[in-house]
Amino acid sequence: MVEKSRKYYAVFGKPILHSLSPQLYNALFREERVNACYTRIHASTGKAVCEIIKALGLSGANITTPFKEEVIPCMDRLSPGASEISAVNTVINDNGKLTGHNTDPDGITGSLMEAGVDPSGRRCLVMGAGGAGKAAAKGLMDAGAEVLLANRNPARALEFAAKTGCRCAGLDKAAEKLKEFEIIVLTLPPGVFPFDPEQVSSDVVIVDANYRSPAGRGESHNFSGRIISGDRWLLHQAVGAYRLYTGKEADISVMEKGFNEKLDPDNLTIKTITRQSVPELIDHAVDMLVDGRNIDHKLIKEIIDEEKNKAFRG
Repeated sequence: MVEKSRKYYAVFGKPILHSLSPQLYNALFREERVNACYTRIHASTGKAVCEIIKALGLSGANITTPFKEEVIPCMDRLSPGASEISAVNTVINDNGKLTGHNTDPDGITGSLMEAGVDPSGRRCLVMGAGGAGKAAAKGLMDAGAEVLLANRNPARALEFAAKTGCRCAGLDKAAEKLKEFEIIVLTLPPGVFPFDPEQVSSDVVIVDANYRSPAGRGESHNFSGRIISGDRWLLHQAVGAYRLYTGKEADISVMEKGFNEKLDPDNLTIKTITRQSVPELIDHAVDMLVDGRNIDHKLIKEIIDEEKNKAFRG
């Protein structure tokens, strides 16, 4: 049974089994003796995410692809940052009232500053105008950088640029100007590297938002610049979320220990959310929950198989 005094958190996505967030937050909870636990939840829609947060009585949640924008209509309130970015990566549940926040700007600026790269005054290219891309552009602009936001569909970048004042362009146009930039931020899907590495100067800094990419989107493409991997972004955005969850400052060195805690593909604990079972599902042993409220057992199995494939063989 669930402990009434314990708080419960989760990261929502599709897919989600690959997420390292439970290792990071649970490491902090243990170290700081916070009576809380954190798991992963596979959901089908942004609306379902919000329903599950309430049904399971989660105190908070992190939101990742593809739900950062989808959850917005279900929020009772948005923080100013989440409203400007039009994306949510952290939700706080206050007795059924959901507030959406966005700590991703801290992810980009924190990872750069940690690496000794001050973005102030730098010419920056952000590739991808989804939730992570817009958050990166926001964080860089707030830090004093000059930003070009590029997207395959320029109209999506234009909408954000009109609100914030950054420049925007299509990916093809941005690729023609690569040598102009000192920092390039990739928020595109794993494996997508939409430019010729030879077009990039050797002293450019690339920040890859996706920590599932080979650290080496660059290496595998003979890229000679400096790469800041996505796990640094993950850590620094998690610091802001942990502050929202607990009111405490996170010790990054403790969170980093979580990166060494790998899931065993042959020894996973996966449970299904149904209309009959709610908070009893969550404990420290659960690696993932699957929203099975409106689907049959066959589809649930397909979801789990696909999650395993993407987490361990994708």
